[in-house]
Amino acid sequence: MDALTLPGNLDALSPIRDYVKAAANTAGLDHTATYNLLLAVDEIATNVIVHGYEEAGLQGDISIAAKNEENRLVIELLDHGKSYDPNLHKEPDDEGLLKELSDRPIGGLGIMLAKDGVDDLQYQSTELENVHRFIVHLKPAAEAAKPAPTPAALDDHGKLEILLRISKSLGLEIRLDPLLQLIVSEVTRAMQAERTTLFLVDRRKPDQLVSRVAEGVGAQEIRVLFGFGIAGTTAKIRQTINIPDAYNDSRFNPVFDKSSGFRTRSILSMPIIDQAGVLIGVVQVLNKKGGVFTTGDEEFLEAICVHLGIALKRAEMVDAYLQSQIVTKSLELAKEIQMGLVPKDFPALPEFKEVDIFATIIPTYEVGGDLYDFFPLDKDRICFIIGDVSDKGIPAALFMAMTRTAFKMSAIASPDAIGPTLGRVNQFLCESNPQQMFVTALAGILDLRTGQVEYADAGHEPPFIVQPSGAVLKVEKVGGIVLGFMPGQEFTSGTMQLNPGDTLVLYTDGVTEAMNVDHELFGAEAIEKTLLRTGHTDSEGTIKALLEDMGSFVGEAHQSDDITMLVIQYRGRGA
Repeated sequence: MDALTLPGNLDALSPIRDYVKAAANTAGLDHTATYNLLLAVDEIATNVIVHGYEEAGLQGDISIAAKNEENRLVIELLDHGKSYDPNLHKEPDDEGLLKELSDRPIGGLGIMLAKDGVDDLQYQSTELENVHRFIVHLKPAAEAAKPAPTPAALDDHGKLEILLRISKSLGLEIRLDPLLQLIVSEVTRAMQAERTTLFLVDRRKPDQLVSRVAEGVGAQEIRVLFGFGIAGTTAKIRQTINIPDAYNDSRFNPVFDKSSGFRTRSILSMPIIDQAGVLIGVVQVLNKKGGVFTTGDEEFLEAICVHLGIALKRAEMVDAYLQSQIVTKSLELAKEIQMGLVPKDFPALPEFKEVDIFATIIPTYEVGGDLYDFFPLDKDRICFIIGDVSDKGIPAALFMAMTRTAFKMSAIASPDAIGPTLGRVNQFLCESNPQQMFVTALAGILDLRTGQVEYADAGHEPPFIVQPSGAVLKVEKVGGIVLGFMPGQEFTSGTMQLNPGDTLVLYTDGVTEAMNVDHELFGAEAIEKTLLRTGHTDSEGTIKALLEDMGSFVGEAHQSDDITMLVIQYRGRGA
């Protein structure tokens, strides 16, 4: 493999791990040997970066190269930092390892783990560079085919090594399946057993266990009901079961043995329970080589189950995070789609010099139920609408899209009067509304020649008119029931007159009902005061002034509703 050179910082660790995995796979290392090599290289690379570069105040590269030579895999780690010789660091002795964590000497465990993970760890330092060599002997094919000899019982030193490897692997591997396979492999080795099976509680069927990693059965899935068999009984009583002779225990179910040809002798079965006391699964170890499972085996398996619980809980959190990211991306896309439905390019309608239009939507969540729209009916008339759906979030956004589309299609198809247009929209929403949502709306048609506005009201907030003199007038409501509530409704229209320079200000109740920390509402009077203070300005300046005053009023309080404003300033024909 070609060598890999990276900046000597912690960001290099991930590509170094990927490189080692690829080299181990090419060399044919098994799963356990690969992870042991990974742990060793990761420990030394971390020390080089932290101690050789960062703490020494140095900068430089770190390189890794792999080669196969004489039935061995050699990984070389090269750096130009301060010398960091692993052989100069004293490893903890057995006495130190058995002490409590608070009394145990600091340092040395990682170096011990690195040395034990490979067949040989060599170090060489010159004026130009430092080189660590990790050597793993490759087994000839004939030797690899031989059955492994029965391992000797692990002492405390060996058990601690396994726990260290598992702990280290939790930091190296975030993917759950490879991590569980490694831990299960370590359990089998630590217990000197023939097989280990990891069962998890099925989320969809919480009274069942389903195998997640089952050695010796390939991809076959094993399901166990709570209370049946040894694993099911372990899950039900949430206690460890240690059976020296399976066929002499009435709880043992021999069906799997009969179908697979495997002969179960001894069983150690233990529940995996998280810190909240919730049962996560069961680990079951079969056939202790050369004897039966001891009390010491139970204690050691219990320590491993702590790591299993951490791995599974972390995986659950990672999965929840990934799902939340998917939801977030979906909401971002929904927001883009929703905002694409309303005009958002300003100045708007540049071909119509008679008007200056500006609008804004600020949803409470990523998407919301407010809407506005404006579009020409012909060269002399512009149609507009502002509305507020009775709900929030995605359901409201979908209903908003339906309302906006139905209104525009209806208005363009029959552009003569605004009342019948709202009537057709209401009928459509009533027929397509199983959730019984509704929309308040105010819509109108502005005649650019005269400034006259024909408008209809569907239970919406009354707009204001700001005159060039700075005077502010509230438009009279003509009355009308909300859209989507009752079929067959007719909507009465009214008229208002805009003179050149007049500004029509429309808004949703997210403005009037904006609430401060004392639960006080901004209100229509505050809108009028802002308009009086601001006086005659362009449409964008009007909205900015309203947002500033509303923001000052609300302060640190959370936004409780979608906020939408549409401002149309009539300049007159020939402006």
